[in-house]
Amino acid sequence: MLIGLMLVLVLAIGAALRWIFHLSSSQRGAALQVGGLLAPLAVAVMTMLLGQLLGARRRADPPPADTLADLLAQAVRGQWRKEAVQRVLLTPDPISVSWSLSDLLVAGPVEAAVGHPDVAPAFPPLPGQTRVTEEQVRSGGGRGELFAMYAGIASGRVVVVGEPGTGKSGAAVLLLLDALDHRDRVDDKDRVRVPVPVLMTAHGWDPTTYSVQDWLAARLVADYPLFQHRDGPAEAHKLIDAGAVALLLDGLDEMDVAWRSAVLQALSDAPFRVVVLIRSHEMIQAAGAAWLVGALAVQLHYVSGPQAADYLERARTGPPPLGWKQLLTHLKHPDSALTWALSTPLAITLVRDTYQSGDDVSELLDGTRFSTADDIEQHLITRALPAAYTSRPGRPKPRYSQTQAQQALAFLAREMSQDHTRDLAWWRIPQWVPTRPRILASMVAGGLLGLLLGALAYWPMAIVPAAYGDRLSMGLGDFLLRGLAFGLGVGLPLGLAYGRGGREPNRVGNWRAISLRSVLTVGVAYGILLALASRLAGGLLRVLVGDLNVIPHQLVQPMAELVGGLVAGFLLGLMRDPPGGLGDDQGGSQELVKSRRKNRVAGLVAAVTVGLVFGLKLGHKAGLVFGLVVAVTFGLAAGLVFWLTQLVAGFAVGSAHGESSPQGPLESWRNHRVVGLVAGLVFGLGLGLGFGAGNATVTGLKLGFRVGFVAGLVYVIVGWLVLGVVYATTSSVRWSTTLAWLQLQRSHRVPAVDLMSFLEDARHRDILRTVGAVYQFRNATLQDQLAGQTTASPATFSAA
Repeated sequence: MLIGLMLVLVLAIGAALRWIFHLSSSQRGAALQVGGLLAPLAVAVMTMLLGQLLGARRRADPPPADTLADLLAQAVRGQWRKEAVQRVLLTPDPISVSWSLSDLLVAGPVEAAVGHPDVAPAFPPLPGQTRVTEEQVRSGGGRGELFAMYAGIASGRVVVVGEPGTGKSGAAVLLLLDALDHRDRVDDKDRVRVPVPVLMTAHGWDPTTYSVQDWLAARLVADYPLFQHRDGPAEAHKLIDAGAVALLLDGLDEMDVAWRSAVLQALSDAPFRVVVLIRSHEMIQAAGAAWLVGALAVQLHYVSGPQAADYLERARTGPPPLGWKQLLTHLKHPDSALTWALSTPLAITLVRDTYQSGDDVSELLDGTRFSTADDIEQHLITRALPAAYTSRPGRPKPRYSQTQAQQALAFLAREMSQDHTRDLAWWRIPQWVPTRPRILASMVAGGLLGLLLGALAYWPMAIVPAAYGDRLSMGLGDFLLRGLAFGLGVGLPLGLAYGRGGREPNRVGNWRAISLRSVLTVGVAYGILLALASRLAGGLLRVLVGDLNVIPHQLVQPMAELVGGLVAGFLLGLMRDPPGGLGDDQGGSQELVKSRRKNRVAGLVAAVTVGLVFGLKLGHKAGLVFGLVVAVTFGLAAGLVFWLTQLVAGFAVGSAHGESSPQGPLESWRNHRVVGLVAGLVFGLGLGLGFGAGNATVTGLKLGFRVGFVAGLVYVIVGWLVLGVVYATTSSVRWSTTLAWLQLQRSHRVPAVDLMSFLEDARHRDILRTVGAVYQFRNATLQDQLAGQTTASPATFSAA
């Protein structure tokens, strides 16, 4: 039915065009005026039909919940297995994990966690596992027993506490992989009862505003392209509400104390299994106000000397350094400073990574030089950068010197510590430097693009009329001046709106996420508002200044372009979204969603108002009907281009990255470049087509159809490309981050290195690691040392 209606509409449009082009010149002009009114309506109807057709197909075959869970499990496994390899957690066998029931006042009684044996548990044991008993809990254990606690605790709540460096994050990754392996081993009929574990950090969650279900659903949509489509948020909520997802939450210790307590309260009501990993001291603070109800609290142990020696022996990948045997023998002395220093996975892996063939590891046995565990630990951390950025046989030559790495990483660590975060999000870097230089840079970029595209716009307006014997009254200089003025006008407000940076990059929804109906509606409002407001402002200035004769006639039009650009840039800045709605509402915070909806309503109201004013303004010259026709034409065309922008960018990003893989920092950075380029070009081209149709109709009636229509259409298309390219450039988070990094280089706060190349290189050298779309230092102690701070060591806690 829908396809038939679309075919009829296409045939009708084709017949109408054929009829118009066979009319005489006078008849054709009248027909074009009528067609200008009907064409947008026809396009709108076709768009709605296409949207209904695609929407119906999307709704016809929703994937079942078990299929979604299986796909999510594949994505999670790929993400964290790659990270486990990077952290050397799989081969060789990792450092032994050992734990016992915590005696800290951080949770309720054990009986509340295991439940009464005669009462049905809130969370039945997973298929293939048994319900955990109090005896098992009090016996403690290792890696396998920790998974048994996760899989069989009746309350579904586990808190893992430990001192800094005791391997909480590594234990979380191993627990996640063990849970996924168990899920793969059970029968197909039982797999639906085994949740998919996801490891998240708590940074950015306001538990006083968003429920844990809403927050987790938003994170799933943001991190996994599997849910980045029209029904993705609902599907994520469906899995969460059904308990098909289990949450492993890290980073709670980096939150404010009050928020930690609020998070624990929110997690108490979660309809899914929860594992919280947190440092002991921070958990004691949070538990003073609230507990995770029903939680089992276990504490990770320090690594014993024999365990450390055993791991170091099997972790060797080449000839051992000098003094290796003496080191392993000495680790069997339980009370030495060396044994205490190597009681954490952090210190053990630093020995593994920083002492290579030719080094003398026996220096750690020097009791005069290293009299305490703190001395040894600080020495090992100090060796991390030299070892990572020193040429070694069989390894690629470092791209950056140790001096460059030290300067850049120390700066990043200090800024992160001042922000009280362990997450290095590249889009927050602009907040560390003044905004004014980026505003000026945005203006310069707009002006240069305006000059370029002004020159491009001159040629069709000059060549096409000349081909038909007409002469263009404006010269190349006029076009350059107008392009420069418009580009500067757009760049200034966009620089003010986006120059500060700090906004998380809008997630790029893939092409299946597009709602043609809503995008067309938004496009109509924004399109009419942008075009008519900017044109009206420029037109009023031309009338006022032209009548007063206070400036040279040659500058009137450039001033009008400047004012029009300012208005367009200001309105674009208010939208706070990239062109085409590439950052949709899926997974965004509730506050952000409300803000976007208010902008859309305001845009629609303003569009109608400006459209009426525009029509009345032209009423005495071109007629009220024509003014409104131009407004509607442009608005509908803008709606179509918003859809086209989403479609093209979604395909581009999906093919570049893959629709099933979660995004890391580098993928987020690269995708933002693709989006900016595609969106800017498509956005500007579409706006030019929309507004150019009305402009071409006017010039066609004045100068003759062949001359005016072609010249007017091409001129406006090229002109609006200025707006599209400037907007895509200056509103990009990548643009503001790049400028901010250049500012830091010019002030000599960081070396002259490429930001993302440096961060990725540091990740490959095991200085940084990735968690979702952000980087982290391999350990909080390393960050603190680089930042000039201190982190409590095992010796400090043992003395206490």
